[in-house]
This record gives sequence, C-alpha cells and structure tokens, in this order.
Amino acid sequence: MEKKKMLKVVSSAMALTMLLAGCSSAGNKSGGSKPAVEFKTSVDNGGSAVSGAKLKYGILSSDPLTGMFNPVFYLNATDYYVMRDTMAGAFTTDDAKRIKQDDKDAPVMFHLDRDKKEVTLTIREELKWNNGNDVTADDIVATYELMGNPKYTENVRYSDDYEVIQGMKEYHEGKASNISGITKKDNKTVVIKYTDIKPALLWGTGFITEFLNKDQVAAASNDFTKFAEAELNTKPLSYGPYYLDRVVNGESVLAKANPYYYKKDEVKIPEIEFKVVAPAQASSAMKNGDIDYMTDLTTNVWDATKDAKNGTILGQSDYYISYVGFKLGTMDKETGEVKVNPNAKAADKRVRQAFGYAVDWNQINEKIYKGIRFTPTGSGFYPPRVKMFYDENGTGYKKDVEKAKQLLDEAGLKDTDGDGIREDKNGNKLTFNFAIRNAGQDFDQTLADTFIKSWKEVGLDVKLVDNKLMAPKDWSQRVQSDDPEIDIFQGAWGLGTDPNPASLVGKSSPLNYQRYTTDELQKSLDAMGSSDMFDDSKLKEAYQKFDKQFAEEAAWLPFSWNTAMTWVNKRVKNFDLEKYDKGEQKVYELELTSENSVK
Repeated sequence: MEKKKMLKVVSSAMALTMLLAGCSSAGNKSGGSKPAVEFKTSVDNGGSAVSGAKLKYGILSSDPLTGMFNPVFYLNATDYYVMRDTMAGAFTTDDAKRIKQDDKDAPVMFHLDRDKKEVTLTIREELKWNNGNDVTADDIVATYELMGNPKYTENVRYSDDYEVIQGMKEYHEGKASNISGITKKDNKTVVIKYTDIKPALLWGTGFITEFLNKDQVAAASNDFTKFAEAELNTKPLSYGPYYLDRVVNGESVLAKANPYYYKKDEVKIPEIEFKVVAPAQASSAMKNGDIDYMTDLTTNVWDATKDAKNGTILGQSDYYISYVGFKLGTMDKETGEVKVNPNAKAADKRVRQAFGYAVDWNQINEKIYKGIRFTPTGSGFYPPRVKMFYDENGTGYKKDVEKAKQLLDEAGLKDTDGDGIREDKNGNKLTFNFAIRNAGQDFDQTLADTFIKSWKEVGLDVKLVDNKLMAPKDWSQRVQSDDPEIDIFQGAWGLGTDPNPASLVGKSSPLNYQRYTTDELQKSLDAMGSSDMFDDSKLKEAYQKFDKQFAEEAAWLPFSWNTAMTWVNKRVKNFDLEKYDKGEQKVYELELTSENSVK
C-alpha cells in the first residue's frame, strides 16, 4: 500500500532522471535528419480484390465533426479529412505541390500567361456534379464571388492575398457589383487577370483550388446568418470521385461513389465510411478491425499499436515544426509591423545560440517523443518532406555545454556572485520566463523540466511563467498579445505546402510571435516571393539562403520535426505514401481483399 502511494508521487525531477537516464547525444541514432524509429512508406499485403466492400476511414480526433463539409470554407481539420479524398482535386500538382500547368488530364486545366498576367481555367467537357449537371464557368465565377462577398463578414478564408486579382478589392469593399478581373470566356473557360504574378500563385496564394456549385452558392448567400446550415456546407454537390450521402451529426459520414465522375471506371471502392475516433480508443479500434485506414496518428497511438499484427503503420516526415522562440520585440499597432526591442533579455543572438547548445535536442526527441520526432536542421522550415528545399547537409543544434558557456561569456552574461547563475551584462539578476503549454500529455511537465535543467547547467536561470504550465488558451492570448512577462515560449506550426515562411516570420505578420526581423531577413523574404523566382534554380538558391540566415539569427531554436503516420489494415491490398503524396495513387483506387477488416 505504501509502495503504491510512493510511486504516485514521484517528483517530476526524478521522472526526468529516469526517463532520460542512459541516453546521451553521442549515441544518437537520428543524426538530426531522420527519426530514430524507421518506417516503411509502402505496404503490399497481396491477395485478390473483392468488389463491393466499404472502406472504413478513421479520423483521429477528440473533437466531433462540425458538419461544415465545404471544400473551400471549412473551418475544422476533422471536416477537411472527409473532403480530402472524396470531393477534392480540381487541379493536379507536381512534386513540390505546385499546380501543374497545361495538364489536360486535370479536372480543370490551369494555364498561366505571365506576360499578360492572367490565368486561364478550362473545365473538362465531361466534368459533372453528382446530380448529373455539368460543371461550368459560372460555378468558378460564383465561388470567387462568394470568397469576396462583402456580406460574408465571418469569412476567415478571405485575405488581401486575393486582392492581386483585378477588381477583387473593390468588389470586397462593396464598390463594384462583380469582380472585373474574372471573365467567363465561354461555358467551360474562365480568365482571371492579376495585377502581379508571383510563384506563390502556383501554391494557391490568391487562388481558389476547389469550386462550388453556383446554385448552392446562390441559396447559401441569401442569408449569411444561416450560412453554416446551407446545403452548400451540409451536403455540397461534388465533382470528385465521391459525394456525401448520409451524415450522423458529429460522428460519421457515408460517402458514395459519384456516378457521374469522369474517371468512374477507376473508382474501385463504392463506399467510404468516415468515423471520428477518440485518441484513447484509437489503438483498440485499429486492432479490432474497426478501422481500415487512418492518418495523422499521434506518438501515443503509435506506441500502443506498433506491434499489431492486423495492419501496418507507415510513416514519412510531416509538414510540421515545433520550436523554442524568444520574445524579441512587439507588434506596433500603428505601423502593423514588428518593432524589435534592443533591450530584450535575449537581444544578443549569442545568448539565443547558447540556449540552443545547452539542450540535447536529440535526446528529448528520442526519449520523450519515442523517436517519432527528430531534430531539425537549419531554420526548421524545410523538413525532408519539402524535397525541393530540404538541405541534406544542413546542421542543427547538438549539446555543447562549453560552447554555450563561451557564447554567454562573450555576450557579457557572467556569474558575478558565485551562485552558479549568470547575471546580465550590468551585473543584475537575470531570469528568463518560459511559457510552455499543458497540452494534456503525460510528459508535458517532464519536457518543461528538461529544458529548465539544461539551461541551468550553463548558468541560465529559467522559470515557468506563473510557476506552472499554461492552459493552451492562456498561452495563445498572452503570447499573441506580447505579454511582457514572457521571455521564451515553446510553440509549433503545421507548415503549408507553400514553403515561403513570410506568413510566419515576415515583418508584418501577426504570427511572427518572436516579433523579430532584420533588413536582411526581410530582403530575403521579399526576394523569395518575387516574380523573378519562376526559375527553380534561383528559387532553390533563395530559399536555402534564407534558411541559413534565419538559423544564424536564432530568433527561434528548431525543436522537432515530426513523422506523419498512417494506419493501413491488412485487407487493403497495397498502399504507397509517396505515390499518394504525388497524386499517383488515390484512395478511390485502393482495393480491398475481404468483405470485413482483418482483426
């Protein structure tokens, strides 16, 4: 009895010691460029395909489906997962996730004329909605008009990125009855004129990559106070391989094959059932054969399922970066730009770099995150998944206590009173306040303690803000409002397919939580987004230049890249993550080898 009680109250310091004991960076397997746990990216289960079987698709989430199944205006990732493999896909993309130009096999062909600053969209003659009606130019025009509709005041998708379209700004401000730069050339062709053409357009910046049915748009636009309830969102028409047939509020969706899909002969699975699965039940759902296919597994779900015999977990690097950032300024409300504070506690980049060398990042990723996460290189913006810009020879932080101490000495942070803690360059007590979230994981406190212990080893006094882990909402509010009580924070971003990081670290970006910029960094960001960057060799050179510059400034310390993991039940004949990523394999092309999932 007493022994059990003692085990429950083991201190976080002891837990930290036990968790990290026996692991040193010298023996690190990942090398900072790949996870310690190796994954296959494809599986071939063999067998003969059966017809008529339904695919059971799990959506890993603690939250229910909100029921806004609109491929353009959805608000939650859970709803997006329903649409991703059913309705999505107006355009094809290349290996860098850019829209392919002049692809005659695409549902909508994209043609760019840079000299005329215009894009021509040509709809396939046989492309139809699931009610049998043709997809027409009017549908494309209606979708753009809904995006810019001045009465749709709750539209979080609209941004000034769309104002590179001629006349969009005037339309959005209610000064024009239509968008002058969008012209219906004929029933299957739309021409969009731009004021400027930049490479980001090919990644969808200022461009809509899915389209909505004009009649459903018109009905939904009658009353924007009831927009979420409109059929445009609850039961949208689809020109994709599937349409949504039956929805059980918050729980599940049944998608059926679109009888009018232009590639209907290639659709091998007649029905897909999407079902929300809570993380606590995910492992048993997979092992019991309740789920055939599920993406975005968490570390805990992987750990509980990795030895299952009835399926395979595939993995590849994710579009993700977690980091430790420094508060180095504020967002000036008058100018709308970052104002760097030269007196910030970590204003000297040698101090920031010392924070990086004090931590064994590899050890944390291997032990706390069980080798699923791995240490980034460079700025952290370009994980291996971003193949065009990933630097195979990039370097990251590895623990070097002596180097950290040397940098702090050079920056004038020295222990002047012999207590083992460094004072600032004026000899005053120096404490850094660290904002880190309570994310509901059993290792949250251990993670915070690991950082604090590592920094103390080189003489840096770091304490948790308010002496505790922060609730996620509190963290967001205080970090975004530049709370002066925060000096360091641990954050993370899901990265978009557009690899330009200006929206996260540009001088005018509200998401630049570090509140840091330099003339050189901004110059490089501007160059990366310029119209000169349609040459891939120039583009790669510009991105890798920025990668090194941002890493050198150390406004944030790259912490983790992640592994995107996918569960595939044994009755799925074969699946290849890399082919799926390139669009060379579709979910509708999968073959099932038995009526029921393998248990």
